Amino acid sequence: MKKFVTILLAAAMAAIFVLPVYAGGGSEPEEEVIKIGALLDFTGPVADLGPKFQAGIELALEEVGYEVAGHPIELIVEDSATSVEAAVEKYKKLVDKDKINLCIGPLMGDAHLALAPLAAENKVIITSLINGMYDTIKYKTYIIYPTTVDAQTYPFGKYTYEKLGHKSAVVIAADYAGKRGYADGFIKGFQESGGEIVQEIYTPLGTPDYSPYISQMKSADVVMYALEGPGPVSRFIYQYRQAGNEGPLVTITQDGDYTPEALAELKDIALGIQGEASYTWKLDNPENKKFVDGIKKKTGTVPSSSEQNAYTLTKILLAALEKTGGDDSYNKMWGAITSLKMNTPAGPVSFTPEGVAITHMYVTQAEKVGNNYEISAPLFTVENVKDWRLK
Repeated sequence: MKKFVTILLAAAMAAIFVLPVYAGGGSEPEEEVIKIGALLDFTGPVADLGPKFQAGIELALEEVGYEVAGHPIELIVEDSATSVEAAVEKYKKLVDKDKINLCIGPLMGDAHLALAPLAAENKVIITSLINGMYDTIKYKTYIIYPTTVDAQTYPFGKYTYEKLGHKSAVVIAADYAGKRGYADGFIKGFQESGGEIVQEIYTPLGTPDYSPYISQMKSADVVMYALEGPGPVSRFIYQYRQAGNEGPLVTITQDGDYTPEALAELKDIALGIQGEASYTWKLDNPENKKFVDGIKKKTGTVPSSSEQNAYTLTKILLAALEKTGGDDSYNKMWGAITSLKMNTPAGPVSFTPEGVAITHMYVTQAEKVGNNYEISAPLFTVENVKDWRLK
């Protein structure tokens, strides 16, 4: 059987590169090919995450030889460019021209909100990449993993008050739907535990200099930052400390923001900052050991949640396709996915009928091991996190 993948990378100038990879001999009817689209960011403020997501997707497909239930798989990757407009444009291309029924990504919450009604109309299943927006649930087209943005950070807000002992907090977050949702979850958990939010600051996407915002911060026991990726996070930490602030910091999506590259740059300045994480490469389970080995061979470095999330989401699609016998239609796939129970590198996963994953939440921090700076094994675990608004 011929197995192939066509990877399309569209850069900011709309140039499209097609890279065919062939293996084996023979032929397969075109209608039997399962096409999986992926909207990943290779340009814009979070461009460093696109290759990580792609590596995770490819590793999962390589493990099955780009084949499921006797059908070859074609992967089509587009650059969503950290832009709602680009994500919508590339999504329409994937649906109208490439005829996909399954799409991994995009990352940004604003793009989720824009695409959800389109995907519902087209009967296309979309997966989130790092959590998802609660407001998309009504469309029943998004597979949200690891959970909704605010459900992911709600228990960390409680942890910050109850375990770390901070009674007041300043929140600084990027001003778009996803990070506002993360901030809202933290705020809700912190306040319901008895904490006081003394100030909320929201910064434009791609802010190059956080100094003006840092200078406006009021006094509080702790500052929680929720920014849009490793680059902005690194800039904020540096500028916060350079301004002479020695008070404690906490964060969310630490597993995605504290990439090996970011930690190598931050070094000691990142040590001791605790954060919410849906994954750490130091989790001790068979699935994770296999995954970490695979990513190391593929990329030369240990994975962050970006690689893991994309890998696990692809494995979820593959498991559902096995259940449907390769039928990738919405009517078959939705029930197949939401009935899954799997062990993954990040721990066990199951789903609500609304398509929201139920997974563990971890607290981690950066640590120095020899000369290396690494994200830690879990300091604290909340098992089976489920959005409180779902039955």
